[in-house]
Amino acid sequence: PEEPKKNYGTGGTRTNTKYMLSFTFNAPEESFNDDSEYLFQGRSVDDLMFHMHANFRFFGMSALPTFACYDVMKNADIENDFARFEAHLDANF
Repeated sequence: PEEPKKNYGTGGTRTNTKYMLSFTFNAPEESFNDDSEYLFQGRSVDDLMFHMHANFRFFGMSALPTFACYDVMKNADIENDFARFEAHLDANF
């Protein structure tokens, strides 16, 4: 780069690569994206995983939509989660 102190992290060697994050939470889905929720303070799953996205961006990778299962201990809906995951994969790969 002409100005090496600007745009740090733009010279990644994996620019033609995509990645997908997948998470399993005990927290209910309603805990995210809601300013009135105490713990996550209105943040999305992707907001909370910014550090992971930044690592992949450093290498020049592009994000696919994140997948998440919620409330897996107290209100598990495993069959629905598997169906949603399969649909997510079909839509993105």
